[in-house]
Amino acid sequence: MPRKKFHNLTWTQRLQIEAAVKLKTPVKKIAELIGVHQSTVYRELKRGRYVHRKKRYDFYGDVKGYRETERYSPDIAQQNAELNASSKGAPLKIGKDFAFAEYIEKQIVDEGMSPDVVLGYIRRNHLPFETSICRTTLYSYIEKGVFSRLSLTHLKEKGQKKKRKNRELHAAKPPRGTSIEQRPSEIWSRNIFGHWEMDCVCGPTREVLLVLTERQTRREIIMKMPDQCAASVVQCLNVLERKYGKLFRKIFRSITVDNGSEFSDYAGMERSVFGRGRAKRTTVYYCHPYRSCERGSNERMNREIRRKIPKGSDIGKFSDEDVRQVEAWLNGYPRRILGYASSEELFQERLAELA
Repeated sequence: MPRKKFHNLTWTQRLQIEAAVKLKTPVKKIAELIGVHQSTVYRELKRGRYVHRKKRYDFYGDVKGYRETERYSPDIAQQNAELNASSKGAPLKIGKDFAFAEYIEKQIVDEGMSPDVVLGYIRRNHLPFETSICRTTLYSYIEKGVFSRLSLTHLKEKGQKKKRKNRELHAAKPPRGTSIEQRPSEIWSRNIFGHWEMDCVCGPTREVLLVLTERQTRREIIMKMPDQCAASVVQCLNVLERKYGKLFRKIFRSITVDNGSEFSDYAGMERSVFGRGRAKRTTVYYCHPYRSCERGSNERMNREIRRKIPKGSDIGKFSDEDVRQVEAWLNGYPRRILGYASSEELFQERLAELA
């Protein structure tokens, strides 16, 4: 015999019950009217029952007392039905694994990780927790308020996607140096290490941050500059070349920039500080105007920097040590696109291969 299917009463059926009760229709007739068993009607009347109190007056119009009668409210019945339904469902997978819950809270609330990155890091490093949940389940638990400290306010990217506008914009003048159109296809594929994107993160004062992002490993270099001038950019690259020495040309094979005035001295950026002839140390490519997507990795990392140095902050108030801490946080952050490895891990592996 096939198993009988049970369905919840609809709002229309509840309105029909209310109307029938006011007409003092027998329960059996109400059940036939809405097509359910009479026991369902009895349970529904109990679910939506409330006490209606009406004043009683004497001959002189004074309140003599109250008359209380039981009535049925479809609104109350609906609310109680929804409340009961919300308490149903499978038990939480996280159970009593308090160590697992505390670890997730610490990494997201205190360390600024995303839920996906936390779970990926746990799997990659085989951390010994009793519980294993997927990303969707974790987001669901956060929305339901399962955690004591963790809420949706700690998810920086939640619900912040913006609708893209497709605009056809044309350059008013040619790039100052080599156009990105001449950049080899191997750079687009990210299969070769040593190709960077560069930009500036600005504030309301003269001080700015020069930000370089390696396309393959997503390794980040952040340097403070006294101003947003071309000479300051060249000086920062000179510092990096002196730091890495002969390996500079292999580590910084190319740098892609926008058409900002701070990157106008392409000859100075490409020219080495070593040797009399000032040999070429790297190749600088210029993006098309208004095409920040051509430096996508760089733009993405700039958003992460803004989590530590909010937009509108005076960059001059951040010390060199503060900037180094932001850089270390970014480079130590596990990333899904890197198999939940960190940029620093992969960057050091590439440096070892070059050495």
